[in-house]
Amino acid sequence: MVNWYVIYVKVRHEKKVVQKLMDKHIQAYSPVVKRLRQWSDRKKWVEFPMISGYVFVKADLSEKEKILSDAAMLGFVKFEGKEAIIPQREIDILRSIELTGFDVSQEAGTFGVNDQVEISQGYLKGLIGTVVQIQNEEYLEIELDSIRQSIKVKVPKQILKMRKAKTLNKLK
Repeated sequence: MVNWYVIYVKVRHEKKVVQKLMDKHIQAYSPVVKRLRQWSDRKKWVEFPMISGYVFVKADLSEKEKILSDAAMLGFVKFEGKEAIIPQREIDILRSIELTGFDVSQEAGTFGVNDQVEISQGYLKGLIGTVVQIQNEEYLEIELDSIRQSIKVKVPKQILKMRKAKTLNKLK
């Protein structure tokens, strides 16, 4: 069955891995963010991976050997012994973040720590995140559950609304 999966790759090899997979006719995606870098003589916009060390692939698991045939591709991300399936909605959200120019940064936080918030309008409408740190009222940290990775997205606080806290089940 064709699904989105995520593979570990060597850091700074994300673009190369995507190109190699595309050359093998395997759909691959590594979201990028542009940041302005300054050197002594110039400034330049440079693309960096939004989630370093990961590449998303849309494939059937029967193509696993074909996908992992390069030394830069380290393996599939697994949870509980099974390859993590990434919902199409999360891929769409990453593409929206990339295309809309929301500021993806290393800073975090809005509202209160551990508050669950939801984006109520725009391309990211419906995205749910948990606040883990408060620094500036315009920042929201969003955690993607399927790969348990956090990305921080700068969004106007006016488009955020509070959500009811999740009930956590304690394992006994």
